[in-house]
Amino acid sequence: MESEIILLGHGSRRAEANEGLLVVAQKVSLLMGQTVTPAYMAHDHPSLPEVVEAKIKEGALKLVIMPLFLFRGVHVSVDIHEELREIREQHPNVEIIFTKELGADDGIANLAWVRIKEAMGA
Repeated sequence: MESEIILLGHGSRRAEANEGLLVVAQKVSLLMGQTVTPAYMAHDHPSLPEVVEAKIKEGALKLVIMPLFLFRGVHVSVDIHEELREIREQHPNVEIIFTKELGADDGIANLAWVRIKEAMGA
């Protein structure tokens, strides 16, 4: 079985804000040629533990979790790792890979530049 990929977003009380994670997951799925499953930390479902449990029940033995967060705040550096520690204890036979956050990447800077130019009418 291929690696299962989970795209983890923060989640919001506003449904339209949560829709963005679904759109990004679909776009990444197209780029990768395989399903990318969205999960939320808060305010919406499915949660990370819900998605992980479902993937394991489907037979996944390797999960790649990508936090769709800009920087290494408390969620990325502490909270998510605590959830993953519990999952690893319950499923020691499943390999769980946690990727880096988006970070101060050139792609982020270029996107910020594009948005600023749009706002300035350039």
